[in-house]
Amino acid sequence: MKKGIDIAKWNKITNYQALKPAGVEFAILKVINAQNTPDSRFREHVNGLKTAGIPITGGYTYSYANTEEKARKAAAAFVETAKPQNINTMWLDLEDNAVKGLGSSIVNIINAYKMFADSANMDFGIYTGAQYYNPYLKPYAKEIAGIPIWWARYPYIKERTITADVPDSKYLPAGMELYGWQYSSKGIISGIDGYVDLNVWYKKEPFENTEREIPTEYNPFTEPTGNVAIGKIGNDTSWVQWYLWRFGKLTNGAGQPDAAKINGVFDVETKRQVREVQTLLGLAADGIVGKITRATWKKMC
Repeated sequence: MKKGIDIAKWNKITNYQALKPAGVEFAILKVINAQNTPDSRFREHVNGLKTAGIPITGGYTYSYANTEEKARKAAAAFVETAKPQNINTMWLDLEDNAVKGLGSSIVNIINAYKMFADSANMDFGIYTGAQYYNPYLKPYAKEIAGIPIWWARYPYIKERTITADVPDSKYLPAGMELYGWQYSSKGIISGIDGYVDLNVWYKKEPFENTEREIPTEYNPFTEPTGNVAIGKIGNDTSWVQWYLWRFGKLTNGAGQPDAAKINGVFDVETKRQVREVQTLLGLAADGIVGKITRATWKKMC
């Protein structure tokens, strides 16, 4: 069992070196904001914590994504920001009004985030509490079974130090296997201005991979076994589009690669993009992704 903090832009740290002696054993950072750009103190916190020798065991993204497309955009931004800092766990923060009342669509949204975490060889979990979990996630407990849960519940409203005893487990939900518990939002720690969230971690897995190498990204979709061409819909086309994204052909309005453009539909534009890549690689530019094209692409990325 370890104790740690989660921090974001509103947590001003005046002395990172004071955190470890005060009892901080790990930290989880907010990675991106509502605009899918880095949290304004993300890099400051990363540098300060690394200098102080405090493991950054994960990052979180506060979700406003009420569609799969929005989820893909946010997840892609998270990966692009977190991976260069060797942050290897994505925690999906589900609590905002924007992600309430979505019915079974929330499962698809969660899976969209998870797909990007998986493709980047990141661990993935959900941060939530009873007010969100019971009405919006519990009905789909079977669908999300196996996804780690980081639970929020504050039994006490008074200020607490990180060295004080963790509240009794009677305050935790029965029958749920939790990876971590955020048990206070009023933590007082030397070196931090104001309050900070306090956490206890029960599972050791997130602590074992903090120094692993940043992996080469891999395609999360299953490789097709036959030709993929115009009119094809589903996994096979998504596999093709993932490579088009990696080759810089799937872009947003600003011309930047955008994985949210993966939609599983092989249309005229997809055929044009495939032909462009085939031409660049010296392949027959027929716009059909067959065995030779697939083998060549896999060697590239």
